[in-house]
Amino acid sequence: MSLCITLTAGAADYLRDIKPVLKARCYACHGALKQKAGLRVDTAANIRKGAKGEAIVTPGKPADSELLYRLTTKDLDERMPPEGAALKADEIAAIKEWIAAGAPVPKEELAEADPRAHWAFQVPKKMLLPGDAGNLIDVILDDRRAARGLKTQPEAERTILIRRLYLDLIGLPPTRAQLADTRPWNAIVDELLKNPQHGERWGRHWMDVWRYTDWYGLGAQLRNSQKHIWHWRDWIVESLNADKGYDRMILEMLAADELAPTDPKALRATGFLARNYYLFNRTTWLDATIEHTGKAFIGLTLNCAKCHDHKYDPITHVDYYRFRAIFEPHQVRLDPVPGVIDFEKDGLPRVFDNHLDIKTYLHLRGDPKNPDTNRVIQAGVPAVLSSFAPKIAPVRLPISAYAPATRDYVRRDRLAVVEAAVVAAKKELDAAKKKAANAPKENPKPNPKPILKPKPEKPATAFEVKDDFSKANPKLWEVIGKGWKFQDGALHQTTATRDAERLVLRRPMPRDFELTCRYTHTGGSMYKSVTIRFDVTPDRKYANYVYTSAHAPGPKLHVAYERGGVNTYPAEGRVSQPIKIGTPYTLRFAVRNRLVNVWLNGKFQLAYTLPDRKPGGRLELSGFDATVAFDDITIRSLPTDVKLAQSKNATTRPKPANSVETLTAKLAAAEAKVVSLKAIFAAENLRHKKSHLKAASLVAAKREAEAVKAAGEYELLAAGKDAKKAKAAKTKIANAEKKLAAVAKGAGGYTPIRAAKKALETPAHKEAQYPTTYPETSTGRRLALARWIASKKNPLTARVAVNHVWLRHFGEPLVESVFDFGLRAKRPVQAELLDALAAEFMESGWSFRHLHRLIVTSRAYRLSSTTAGADAKTLAADPNNHFYWRMNTRRMEAQVVRDSLLHLAGVLDTKMGGPSVNPGDAVRRRSLYFKHSRDQQDKLLKMFNDADHLQCYRRSESIVPQQALALSNSKLAIEMSGLIAKKIEGEEFVESVFEILLGRKPDSTERQECLKTLGELEAEAKKEKKTNPAQRARRGLVHALLNHNDFVSVR
Repeated sequence: MSLCITLTAGAADYLRDIKPVLKARCYACHGALKQKAGLRVDTAANIRKGAKGEAIVTPGKPADSELLYRLTTKDLDERMPPEGAALKADEIAAIKEWIAAGAPVPKEELAEADPRAHWAFQVPKKMLLPGDAGNLIDVILDDRRAARGLKTQPEAERTILIRRLYLDLIGLPPTRAQLADTRPWNAIVDELLKNPQHGERWGRHWMDVWRYTDWYGLGAQLRNSQKHIWHWRDWIVESLNADKGYDRMILEMLAADELAPTDPKALRATGFLARNYYLFNRTTWLDATIEHTGKAFIGLTLNCAKCHDHKYDPITHVDYYRFRAIFEPHQVRLDPVPGVIDFEKDGLPRVFDNHLDIKTYLHLRGDPKNPDTNRVIQAGVPAVLSSFAPKIAPVRLPISAYAPATRDYVRRDRLAVVEAAVVAAKKELDAAKKKAANAPKENPKPNPKPILKPKPEKPATAFEVKDDFSKANPKLWEVIGKGWKFQDGALHQTTATRDAERLVLRRPMPRDFELTCRYTHTGGSMYKSVTIRFDVTPDRKYANYVYTSAHAPGPKLHVAYERGGVNTYPAEGRVSQPIKIGTPYTLRFAVRNRLVNVWLNGKFQLAYTLPDRKPGGRLELSGFDATVAFDDITIRSLPTDVKLAQSKNATTRPKPANSVETLTAKLAAAEAKVVSLKAIFAAENLRHKKSHLKAASLVAAKREAEAVKAAGEYELLAAGKDAKKAKAAKTKIANAEKKLAAVAKGAGGYTPIRAAKKALETPAHKEAQYPTTYPETSTGRRLALARWIASKKNPLTARVAVNHVWLRHFGEPLVESVFDFGLRAKRPVQAELLDALAAEFMESGWSFRHLHRLIVTSRAYRLSSTTAGADAKTLAADPNNHFYWRMNTRRMEAQVVRDSLLHLAGVLDTKMGGPSVNPGDAVRRRSLYFKHSRDQQDKLLKMFNDADHLQCYRRSESIVPQQALALSNSKLAIEMSGLIAKKIEGEEFVESVFEILLGRKPDSTERQECLKTLGELEAEAKKEKKTNPAQRARRGLVHALLNHNDFVSVR
């Protein structure tokens, strides 16, 4: 029986009612890509053939048809399709009606095409042109336009064209002199391509595509990306400026640790992978890595195959997990950078293979909680494009890669710190010896004298300060912080900070003095302390102080001190007091040499002898975790005849000889630390020589234990009467002696140097749990992947890159779906042009500079963007400009808007590279260097469609009223308008400002309107008696033109 049956009248229309349903719900498993159970349903004829020779429809008998049973059964193990909802009732009814009508087959129905024949899966071929053919872009476009009778617009005005070129290649508008450049076009092009600002301009474009984001999380907890990820940003800019081949860039971004493991400049590139770090879920982290590696480099939506075979592309569920297996072992760490040992200050974020033997399993339906552990998935690329994939081979790493402590600069930097401690200890010891030699003999009496209050009736002495804090007194006080306020006759500290807010007395203090201060604790967070510091050194690492604290567990009055940035709170200097919020207090204390007497509310509280003094330092008042109201203060020199009570701790204070003894021990400990560190580094460098490592390790262990013991001996002497510190020091000495005994018996080891910082794998992990060295080999999986992507045999890589570049020059891509070149991506109108450019790109050594030059020197690029005077037939035939008969008008990206304002005003800071900076109106760096993350994004940039930190393969363009408001009202725009106006000299102000801001001269109407506006603005300023009314008028006109559509447009 012939299958070409005429459709029965009244039956469901197979092509209209049934085929679209089958395509949407059934082709993925029963189409050209795959035929589960041997069944293919992409044509009516194939449906009638059935599965493996068995019919699934019985023409004329729906009830006997297996197809209808499978579509309607309630048994989920039998029902088709197996995933998602069942077919709708009307869809099933149509199929039933079709079968009842005899399952007629339409004439000449075509089967689904072989997905391997998809246009984007064919290697692009180089177009062979005669030597004098000209620019290949124009050869192709001219030919295609001519075939359709399309006429191009003329070349754009020279100034418009130069402005377009400057904005495209360096992201900054030209000066008036540059607009008048008469050199050949190619000379200007070459100059801009070699300008370092070109790398910054195009670096930001690729940062969009590669999803650059600075680290963010919660507080100090890093949850996303990596700290110091800006190193990757600098690598992008530098690579583009060096015209590094795109193929090499891909290799470095995916596998620099395997390709160039000792090259820190190349390792920066792996920030592409480090950026995907996510603390809480490894699968989420790897899913992002897989998805965006596919989208960014090869334009495939691999993520659509995570839970099942891809619905459209020839990518299977297994392919997804083969791709995951490539990345499964990799982790992230911070490597040290020369000159810095604190990873909070700097470090190089990079990737490395950590878990070499970790297995990858297929997640059933994409659920990580349901892995198929019966089958280990091997690393690989999608089978449809695997014919040219290189073999995966492990990579042996040099010692400096897996043991960062062996690097010369790490040893040098670490030793510099401990050697500096030796120098400092020697200085302290020398000073103590000198002081001891010059000190008079002391014979302290065994019993303290009775307490005698200072005599208040003494006449004023040489030094005296009084302030009732009723108003500001800047000559007397330096006010630090913004939380200070004068009200109710008192000076209030209104924010509870830890020393960020303080009053500093400008006058130098005498050595001996008495002070009285009235104040009230008004609130606070934790310690609620009011502190008066004296002898404060310029670096604020040395001070003596008296404070009252309303801290709930133990409110008190305390004399304490700070040495070398470390605070000491001696028990002998503390008195418990019921300090309360809202209660006024009068604190009075007198200081003579090292002796301090303290009164509170007129009652004597304590006498304490400080360990030492550095008279001549500053005096400070502050609340520590507290808000406070200071009512008044009096400070005067302490008369010599005022008697003070002796302290109980005076007889036990260290003598100068004891101080020398303590500092001698401190120097010995510092020197032992140097010896220890050198021994440890010597052992680290022998990691690759196992035969020598054991002996070197024992030496290092011995030197380390000796250093620990020396440190304990110093700490014991320094502890004085502090029992807790003394006990800890004794424990340290005992443990060191045990280790020395073990080393003598050939046992024990040293503590390796943690020279790199591995990122936490989960929130439950701690850095100290990780080893200090890393695997000696890498799997080589990522290097094989990178070579597969960067292969000239890969049909996708060059096409995707060229499409991105074309988009950013012409405003429209050749392939609309910029990150999806799969089967859903229709063959582009200019497929021949795309292929020719992709082949040319690869042939040029993957040179972006060559590609840019080819594009911007083409006639197509230089065409006018206006449709004024356009050929009517051309406009009607190609209204969307698919054949590029004119240039497209584009909007400036957010960064270009802001950078142009600064550049035109002459205040743009052109410094390149370095850590990201906080966004703000006062910042003058290029916007490229702003911190960019979920938590930090400049408001002006965001208003002008800044890149989404999660995904931005193509910037959105919008024209909304808020953008005009932003340029009208922003502090930055107003300030830059004034600076731009001041830069323009001469009488032809209107012409000059039009050229500078808009890249063109005004027409007669615009000129007259602007002159009229200038006159009105100047008259208004004069009427309001503003200074320099003419200049204010000019600023107003500049500000108005910044809101002109031509300013934010690239024409």
